[in-house]
Amino acid sequence: MPSARTAALAAIVGLALGAYFALWFRWPTFLAVALGATMTIVLLLFGASLAHDPEEADRAWGEAAPDLAARERAEPPVIAGEPPTGRSDAADDVAPGERPRG
Repeated sequence: MPSARTAALAAIVGLALGAYFALWFRWPTFLAVALGATMTIVLLLFGASLAHDPEEADRAWGEAAPDLAARERAEPPVIAGEPPTGRSDAADDVAPGERPRG
């Protein structure tokens, strides 16, 4: 549910857009009102989709998977095929100007 501030902003934008199209472009009133109402609904849906509490999401993850939430990640995960240090040992065997093998 969007906050009161989001609902008020969406209503103001919808009314302003409807009035602009009705008065400046001389659109029929029902079309201007429909456009303003549509814009208000779109802004309300957009605001509702963005309004989530990150702390609530963290709590939900902690409850769903307590073993994953409690795990501490001291070092980054190692990608398969890559040395943990990020350097290749084969690079030390290659002389300058020579192409590495493999």
